Order: sequence, then C-alpha cells, then structure tokens
Amino acid sequence: MPIIFNRKNDSLAEINIDLGGKNTFDITAMNELIKIFEDNIEKEIELKAILIKSLNPDYFATGPEIKEIAELDRDGARYYVTVLNIMCRHIAESPVPVICSVKGTVSGIGIDIVSSCDFRLAEKKSSFADLSSKYGIMSPSNSVLRLTFLIGAQKAKEIVLTSKNYTAEELYKFNYLTEVFGTDDFDGGTAKFFKDFAELSTDSLRLKKRIFIDLWKNYLNHNQFSSEEIFSELLKEGRDWKKSLSDFYGHSL
Repeated sequence: MPIIFNRKNDSLAEINIDLGGKNTFDITAMNELIKIFEDNIEKEIELKAILIKSLNPDYFATGPEIKEIAELDRDGARYYVTVLNIMCRHIAESPVPVICSVKGTVSGIGIDIVSSCDFRLAEKKSSFADLSSKYGIMSPSNSVLRLTFLIGAQKAKEIVLTSKNYTAEELYKFNYLTEVFGTDDFDGGTAKFFKDFAELSTDSLRLKKRIFIDLWKNYLNHNQFSSEEIFSELLKEGRDWKKSLSDFYGHSL
C-alpha cells in the first residue's frame, strides 16, 4: 500500500506516505488516507497521537500533475475539492493530536495536509509552496481559511498569492511550523516530540483536542464560502486558463 498505517504501540501510530516519484497525491491517494483515519484512528480509543511522515527524503507530499487538473470538468473539480476537504477534515478533526514530520518539498495537497495537522515539525532544508497562483488555479477556500486560522490573513495572503517557495525557517518565523531541526537533529528531535505523547493522559488529550476541534468548526461556521464553486469557477466555458496550462504539462502542483 502506498500509504501505510503502522501501529507503533498501544498509544502511538504512524502514517507513512510512499506514493513514489514526488509523492504526488491524487483522488485515489486522498481516499486512501481518508480510509486510514476512518478505519484505524477514529475508532481506536487508546491512541494518544499520530505521526504523518514521508518515506521519500526529497518529497513530503505534492499535488497532482497540471495535466490532470486541466482535464477536469466542472463536476470533476467539485468532486476533487470535496474529497480534498473531507481528507483535511479527518486530519484536523482527529480525536487525538496529529503531528507531521516534514523532509523535502511540500506543495499543492502537501500544504493542505501539513496545515491540517496539529503540530508541524520540519527539517531546515525543507521547502514549502502554494503554486496555484503560478498556474492560474484557484486554491480551495477551506485551505485558505485554514492558513488564515493558523497564521493570520496577511501571512496567508503572502503564501497563497505569491506562489513563493518558502524555507522551513521562514515559515517557522510565521508561526506556521512548530519546530525546525537541522539535518543531524531531525530524526531524534521528531522522535522525542512524538514519543512524549505516550506519557500523557488519553482522556485529557482527547477532551482538550475536542475544544480545539470545536474552535475550528466555529471558525468555519462564521466564515462560510462555497469551496467547490469557488474552485470550479475557472472551469466555466470561455475561460482560457486550460490553454495556458498546457505550457506546464509535466509540472506538478
């Protein structure tokens, strides 16, 4: 399986991403991650924390190839964003803390996954980018809301509107990342951060996590946007964005 659920012990579990290539997420991979949360995490009352990491040292997670996006019709775009939002909701609303351990490149859906986690740890040489503006594609509104919720509107605008490639240290200064480690310290630092949750109270963790889940839901309820409609707006007949996208076939979000 390209996304592997691995129970470390009674209280801790890992999700390892191993999709090959650039760890490119598509509909199939997103549904696979959703199923892992539904089958192994949300029903397991003993778990205290989840670690999401990549088995590829160069890519944590990226989005689909541009050609795949360009071939979507309006209904396809709605379905794509619906699955993406469901996946992000399962991560953000996990009953226990979710930690991501980032090495390498993060872009596209990788940004959505990292942003949905409770704690974001990264190696210093990792890089992060929302490339949607570069390719003329609308970022799903829930992704924009999540960034705004985490780091504020101004910093979220910088990430979403510029398509700039950010270093881990830059995003640490944005308060987006929880901790940044050097290459030599990364494995040990992330392992300790993760393992420390095993010493905490299961009931306390879950009750407190529920507070933050409710806080996020309240934020969403007061910032309602039609994410599927906004994303698929560019797919209306008469737009020329697909023609311009053909110049980027072979690229990935």
